[in-house]
Amino acid sequence: MHREERGAGQIGFSEKDFKVCDLCGALNRVTNNECFVCGWAGTFHYDPDTVREAMKQFEEHYGGISETLLAEEILPDERTAPGVIASLIEKIKQFLNGRDTA
Repeated sequence: MHREERGAGQIGFSEKDFKVCDLCGALNRVTNNECFVCGWAGTFHYDPDTVREAMKQFEEHYGGISETLLAEEILPDERTAPGVIASLIEKIKQFLNGRDTA
């Protein structure tokens, strides 16, 4: 992941490290094939102004951008998640796709 000096010896992330989901607006690592929030695999915004704004909002909400907040391990992968989480994820997907979850 690209890092650059942010002054006073602090190392941080740059806009080159991220992209913004075109569907839900979530900040994603540039290496993600799909949005880690909504699963979108379509187009993403890479322009520095859009990414910078998303980074600012992320930092305001979470207190900063850190490697641990962006780790894939934080959100369970639905293919390997334990039953309850996998079931919940599947129901949310079905709801968003307009199918009955009975």
